[in-house]
Amino acid sequence: MHKIFNFLLEIEFYLKIAISCTIFQQLFYYLLHDLELNFPMQVILYWLVGSSSFYALGILIEKVIKKNNILTEKLTARVSKVKPQPFPAFTVKGIILGEIKAVISASIVLFLAPEVQRGNDIFLNFGWFLMRIIAADLCFYIAHWLLHRRWLQKIHLKHHEFRDSSSFVAGHKSLIEYVIVTITDVLPIFIFGYDITQLCAWSAIGNAYNLEGHSSLSIFFIPSDFHDLHHSSFTGNYGIHGFWDRVFNTLNPPTKKQGIMFPVSLVESKIIDSARIG
Repeated sequence: MHKIFNFLLEIEFYLKIAISCTIFQQLFYYLLHDLELNFPMQVILYWLVGSSSFYALGILIEKVIKKNNILTEKLTARVSKVKPQPFPAFTVKGIILGEIKAVISASIVLFLAPEVQRGNDIFLNFGWFLMRIIAADLCFYIAHWLLHRRWLQKIHLKHHEFRDSSSFVAGHKSLIEYVIVTITDVLPIFIFGYDITQLCAWSAIGNAYNLEGHSSLSIFFIPSDFHDLHHSSFTGNYGIHGFWDRVFNTLNPPTKKQGIMFPVSLVESKIIDSARIG
């Protein structure tokens, strides 16, 4: 029974990503479908959506949600306490360098990837996003697993300077790792092609689950301390979520977070409680 619910929990994550991305894609389509966007405009739009959503969502988690003790206690999934660490402060130099990397990445992706106009067909876009997250999860799993091998570990150590975690640790990585992670994230685009409205939606939702995954909170997409455990132990949980770790037997079992945002965990807990009472 537990194995079935574990599988359903991972499918729930994929479905949440696909549904959320589809909703956002419809919004971007509504805003952009009458505009003729040339290559430079697409690059600027893709970069702006990615950067603005990254900072806005990170600040929301760190400065609003985590400042509310009731919310923090309710949303935390951490089992064992980790010694708190001071996180590096934002600097003008760091922000500028980060944005330069983001613009360059956006330019390369849009220049090399095949563009496909998919319009506002809900089912077509949902299918694209569902394939996109499953493929991106596999690509990230492979790259992340390799970065934990002895001969590539040094590239990844900057990201693991923190056993405690914070949303913005998601962006704390070396230049080489930044390039590797960017390639793994966009690789499915070269397979499936892209529509600029899809890319904008993916960028915003991708930032949401990435920041949440590093926040040590269970807010909407990741109902566990999945990535938190990875930072604490430096092993296992190499994927975005648990599906590929379960397939390749590298799963460090996370704590399931129950609640309305995570219906599979809620249903499982009710069935277990009923069985105990019975």
